[in-house]
Amino acid sequence: MTEDTLAPFDDDLLGTVAGRHDLDEPALRDLLARHQRQVRDNPGVEDIVYEWRSQFHEQPILQRTDDTYYLRLRAHVWDEFADALDISEADLHALLDAHEEQCRRETGASIGDGERAMVLSRP
Repeated sequence: MTEDTLAPFDDDLLGTVAGRHDLDEPALRDLLARHQRQVRDNPGVEDIVYEWRSQFHEQPILQRTDDTYYLRLRAHVWDEFADALDISEADLHALLDAHEEQCRRETGASIGDGERAMVLSRP
């Protein structure tokens, strides 16, 4: 796991989220890194964000920096990632919480019903 994939996530946030979900911090870091690698490997960060921008009528990008996308997506988008990661429901909730909390910290945006946040590091 490379640290640059976790660069968008605040260290203190990871400890807080891990504690909320009775998960140790290294396990949460591993989940986050696995998800980031999954997006990079298939289909790629820029490609998938382009696809979501084309597919959804609403604008999914809340904020973009040189290093990170902060996104608000329809909740079903996470289903495919969760299946591919083959993780427990509890681990998925921790993963979603980390993305939502970081997105909220960075953008101030709220995530509505039927939506989920996603933070993607840009290679």
